This record gives sequence, C-alpha cells and structure tokens, in this order.
Amino acid sequence: MKTGIILLVHGSRLPEAQATLHLLKELVAQESSYDLVEEASLQFNQPDLPAALATMAARGMKRVVVVPLFLSQGVHMKEDIPEILAREKARYPHMDIVMTGNIGAHRKLAEIIIERIREVSDQHAINY
Repeated sequence: MKTGIILLVHGSRLPEAQATLHLLKELVAQESSYDLVEEASLQFNQPDLPAALATMAARGMKRVVVVPLFLSQGVHMKEDIPEILAREKARYPHMDIVMTGNIGAHRKLAEIIIERIREVSDQHAINY
C-alpha cells in the first residue's frame, strides 16, 4: 500500500524554522522506506495540512500518516488538527488518513536534551 508521511508543525515566520523542518523531512525520508514524506504547517507557511494532503492524493497515496511535531496535548492536538483531518477525510475517502500521537515526553527526547546540555557544558569547560 502506497504510504505517505506528513510531518506537521505549528509554523513560523522565520525562514530558519522552515529550513529545520525541511532538513528533518529529508532525514526521515532517508531513514525510512515510505513512498513519500512531506512537510506541513498549521500557520504561516505552505504547504499547510490541506495542501500536503492534496499532494498525497495526487501522488496516489492510499495511506497517509500525519505526525504532529508538538510536545504537548494542547488545543492544536485536541481540536484543530482533528477538525482539519475530518474535513480532509471526507474530501479523500480513498485515502486512509491517520494521525500519530504528539512527540510528548519521551526517553529519546530526554537523551537529546542531555546531549545538548553536554555540548555547552563541554564547550564551557574548554573556554576556562
């Protein structure tokens, strides 16, 4: 079954935020065997979620997994994204559109945080 992945972020007016999302999209595409990996933003940037789903439909995806890159279960996770997905599911009945849970508090995320702390701690030790 042709499966596509959409990495969904809040969105930002800063170009650096879009560049980070694009790099993450490329990393996920390289490390996985999904047919298509796309990015989408809820606000400020294109493609937005409906546009990304339109791309998935145009490319023949039968299943689309939306991955919200949010830390907490806020309004976007509980209301906004499910409302958008409900509308889009009606538009694309031939696609199975599902949403993962948010990133949340996870051991691997804690490992990344500790790694970032060590980077500045090590750098600080070198400077003194």
